[in-house]
Amino acid sequence: MALIARITRLTENSFVDFRARAFFIQVRLESPERRTVMGRKSRMKRERRERGVDFKADREARTRVREIERELVRMSDGDYASWSSPDFPVADRQAYLEDILAFESIGSGPSLFEGLEEHGVRLPRPEDLDEEKTLKKLREIFFALSKIGVILNGYDDLSPKEFYSKLWHETLWEGCYIKRKNRASITFIDVSHGRWRSKVLRFLKERCKIGRVH
Repeated sequence: MALIARITRLTENSFVDFRARAFFIQVRLESPERRTVMGRKSRMKRERRERGVDFKADREARTRVREIERELVRMSDGDYASWSSPDFPVADRQAYLEDILAFESIGSGPSLFEGLEEHGVRLPRPEDLDEEKTLKKLREIFFALSKIGVILNGYDDLSPKEFYSKLWHETLWEGCYIKRKNRASITFIDVSHGRWRSKVLRFLKERCKIGRVH
């Protein structure tokens, strides 16, 4: 028997497929949200094709992204979460994750502390600075870190002396001083280690909706 009909819609969520002497009904179990996501992926694939995207390079970048994320999960003993805007180019995501991996690979390169000193920022012991000198040093550190895309937060409840002491003894040893592949990316460091991850991710998603982050 010849093929009568490839696909005939029965209901919104099911299809019947007549093939040769038999037919079967395939019920689509995925949610409307999943169909929306799949539709977006299809649209993005077409847009990449129209822009002349190198699909081999695109696949390689996606493979590398998965490798980096597995390594970050391993390094954090499973305590790792990430989120990315669906429209964020995969090549940029790869470069950003390469930066995260380099930043988190403590011991493989100079720490933030060592990198700052190598680039001219003296970091005296906290007890050697009075209140005025501490404030001046904190401003110097903020400026130097901002030049390499590192922003500090979570220090609202600390005095200047407490803040500088925490930086000197802990925070500036918790990441590597790196030259970024994605120069537009920014690393936020929670000095307090007390901010809820869910709140941070929600904040990023909200910023994405109004075009502030990718």
